[in-house]
Amino acid sequence: MLKAIIFDMDGVLVDSMRFQADAWAKAFQDAGINIVREDIYELEGSNDKRLIKSIFKEARKEPEPEHFERLPEKKRDLLEFDRIKPFEGIPECLDELKRHFRLAMVSGSNRNTVGKIVDKFFSGYFDVVINGSDLERGKPDPDPYLKALEMLGLTKNECMVIENAPLGITAAKRAGLYCVAVASMLEPEKVQHADLVLEDHASLFDYLKSLIPGKPQT
Repeated sequence: MLKAIIFDMDGVLVDSMRFQADAWAKAFQDAGINIVREDIYELEGSNDKRLIKSIFKEARKEPEPEHFERLPEKKRDLLEFDRIKPFEGIPECLDELKRHFRLAMVSGSNRNTVGKIVDKFFSGYFDVVINGSDLERGKPDPDPYLKALEMLGLTKNECMVIENAPLGITAAKRAGLYCVAVASMLEPEKVQHADLVLEDHASLFDYLKSLIPGKPQT
C-alpha cells in the first residue's frame, strides 16, 4: 500500500531550473568554462561537488580544491531567488495529498537553497527534507532516497518518487523505488528510464489525484 510520496524539488515542485542553470553558467565562466542551460539540466539532482566534477571533466580540466567552495558560493550569489516560484497548482496538490500520504522532499540543491525554498513556499508540508549537503554521495547514487526511506520508517514498496531529471530517476531506481517522471525540462526520451513518464505538470496532477483513495477517476 502506498503510504508516502517523495518529491524532487527543482523542476518538479518549483520552476527554478532556468535560474539555477543561468547562475551556474555565470559561476563557471569565472573558471574559464562556458556551459549552456542544457548542460546543467542533464546534471540536475547531483550535489554541488558532483556537478562541479562533471562539468570540469566534460571541459577536460581538473578542478582545484578551491573550486568546490568558491563556485557554489558564486552560484548562490548569482541565483535570482526571488524569481523562483512553485509550479502553478503545486501548493493545492500538496494540500490534498497531505491528507492521505506522508510527503518527503529529496533535492540535490544545497542546504541553504532548499531551506529558503521550504521556508518560503512549503512550510509544514514535508515530514522529511533531504538536501544535497546531507550526504557525501548524492544522485545518481541511491543514498538520498535510501535515507528518505529510513527517516520515513517505511519500505520501498510503501513509497514512490516524483522526479524530472535523469540522475534523480537513476537514484530512485537504484534505491528500488517506483519512479514517475514529469518531462518539465528535458525531452521525454531523456527520462524514459522512469517507470512512468508524464509530459507536463497537468498530467502529473491528474496522476497524483488518481492515487488518492476514493477519488473519482477522470
